[in-house]
Amino acid sequence: MTTEPLRVLQEGIALQQSGNLRDARSRYAQIPAGSPYYADALNLLGTVHAQSGDLKAAAALMQRAVRANPRNVTAWTNLGSVLRDSGGRGPAEACLRRALLVGPDRIGPAVALESVAAGSRRAWVQRVCLVLDPVNEQVRIERANALAANARFAPAVADLTKCLVANPAQATATFNLANIHRDTQVLPVADRLYRRALVLRPDDGRAWNNWGLLAFKTTGLPEARRRLALATRKTPQLPQGWLNYARAVQLLEGDAAAVAPMRRGLLLDPANAGACCEIAGLAQTPAWARHARCLAPLSHRPYVRIAQFGAEPPHRHRVMHRLRQAALAEPDAPDGWYHLAVEAARCEQREHAIRYSRFATLIRDDRANARLNSALFLLLLERFDVGWEAHRHRLETPESKLFRRRFAIPEWDGGPISGGHLLLWGEQGIGDEVQFLTLAPALLERGVRLTILTEPRLRPILRRSFPINVAVPDVERATGAVEDHFGADCHLALGDLPHRLGLFCGGGATPRPWIMADPTRAAELRNGLTRRHPGKLLVGITWRSVAPKTGARRTIAPAEWRGPASLRNVALVSLQYGATEADRAAFRAGAAADLDLEHGVEPLNSLDDLVSLIAAVDLVICPANNTVHFAGAMARPCWTLLPVFPDWRWGLASAGSRWYPAMRVFRQSQEGRWQDVMAAVHRGLLDYRPTEAAGRIEFDRTA
Repeated sequence: MTTEPLRVLQEGIALQQSGNLRDARSRYAQIPAGSPYYADALNLLGTVHAQSGDLKAAAALMQRAVRANPRNVTAWTNLGSVLRDSGGRGPAEACLRRALLVGPDRIGPAVALESVAAGSRRAWVQRVCLVLDPVNEQVRIERANALAANARFAPAVADLTKCLVANPAQATATFNLANIHRDTQVLPVADRLYRRALVLRPDDGRAWNNWGLLAFKTTGLPEARRRLALATRKTPQLPQGWLNYARAVQLLEGDAAAVAPMRRGLLLDPANAGACCEIAGLAQTPAWARHARCLAPLSHRPYVRIAQFGAEPPHRHRVMHRLRQAALAEPDAPDGWYHLAVEAARCEQREHAIRYSRFATLIRDDRANARLNSALFLLLLERFDVGWEAHRHRLETPESKLFRRRFAIPEWDGGPISGGHLLLWGEQGIGDEVQFLTLAPALLERGVRLTILTEPRLRPILRRSFPINVAVPDVERATGAVEDHFGADCHLALGDLPHRLGLFCGGGATPRPWIMADPTRAAELRNGLTRRHPGKLLVGITWRSVAPKTGARRTIAPAEWRGPASLRNVALVSLQYGATEADRAAFRAGAAADLDLEHGVEPLNSLDDLVSLIAAVDLVICPANNTVHFAGAMARPCWTLLPVFPDWRWGLASAGSRWYPAMRVFRQSQEGRWQDVMAAVHRGLLDYRPTEAAGRIEFDRTA
């Protein structure tokens, strides 16, 4: 009688630990009221709600858990922690004292009680923690886990470090410490600790899996795939190892190659609705999406996947209905509303699109982030008049503290500035800075002197491209302190230039190419390329992104390039950040084509060399990334490959770019499906005739 509920409970715990909260919630809800595990299920269900931010529902479930089993120490502890996070310190302390009375030998209640107790009571709790077992490694590890779960990372790190000082061979402490450093984005330290954990336990599949996930952000996809493959070999029964391995294979080799490992993961975890949605896309099989809907009818993801299968005629009319189902099934999931907003925009229901986008951005974000996200959607819809105004709120977000600069001069309000001195400062990514600097020529033509604070790797490019009336000083990163304004009259963040100049909404200014490559270096690179590929069209490409949130959507596996690479008159030249011989081998295997890496340019080390290499090729073809911004700002022929839901700057329908006149845009018709895009690229290359290499771009730089 108890075997089945215990198995379901254990499945839920495994899903929750891997971050799959929706499926974990459904598992816990299956435990019947008469089961001896019912109180545990209620408690765990409460922790899922707490992780999702719904503290009120979490507290209600945990109260039911302690009524069902008043001696459940963990439930009392979790209830106290939730009440503490809700602001009820008094009730929280009472619950945690009860937990300590029921389980006087447990460290968890004492650790949690320490966070709410004050004065002498807190000192007493600290002594209890030490008395319980001051040298026991497991006690310290449990205390560290409790601290980390409460986002108290510094004391958690201290406890685990003490464990390792006492016993450097403590593998669990090493692994847990690596996880904390990964979660807090201290990636080099996390990498060293995962290596150490694997020295101590070389057959630990969980450590190989987590180290593989770290590689997505550090060493790249080939290494991530290698580590995740080892995770599947070391611990074949670890479903997350197979699922993550499938994701790495998909990014490197394409959808078809990822189906088999994804199926293996689903055999181990058949109720994983998220993985069912993924394999539906990989195998282009709607039945998997419908199965996911049966497993998780209150999740938005199956409905979105089903809608994507209907994105092609003659079923396009059903897409809006499915996306409405997605939003209603899980109204607190912003992605469902976002997909609905984009589809409304495609159907030219602009007011509905704005409304749905606001629903999406107001669900979990604070006010500043909600405003920013709404602004980006307005810009995606080309509502520039209100979009640029709303875009100013990006500097109010918590993230802006990392890059916002302060000066003892006023901010330029867009008024007359002819003959003045304006300080411009970069405040986003490299691609954004390159894009917004296409408006610098408009300021120079008005007789404005510019001082530009930018990323170090961009400085040599700016100094060569703007030799007159532009200063590019060497400065440190923003610290929050008032900085030198270099004699300027006023300052402005680069991202606010479109608003001040009324870009695309009657202001008169238009983006202009501005980057000048080093002609000597560009000629040297071109000579080498033409010597290695005589008579061929030199096509510079990138194929992957490691951006944490959007990288997967902007990665095109080598196998997808088989069509363009099959053309005899085409030579593929790598413009990729961090390209290796493993990438070259992947192109040989997947696309049956060689990839030119002999030029020796590594964009990670020198953006100036990247600019010269872009000038040396005939055509650039890339998913949306920094490289297309460089090509666009040089007026080089560039084909940009976009997902269904692109970044705000690309709009939803245009075949070109408002920012870069020499650019052509290819768009997915179905999310995650690059085959049609690459087929269009192949057809385009059949008819493509290169123009003369773009020369120096001239505009008036005189005051």
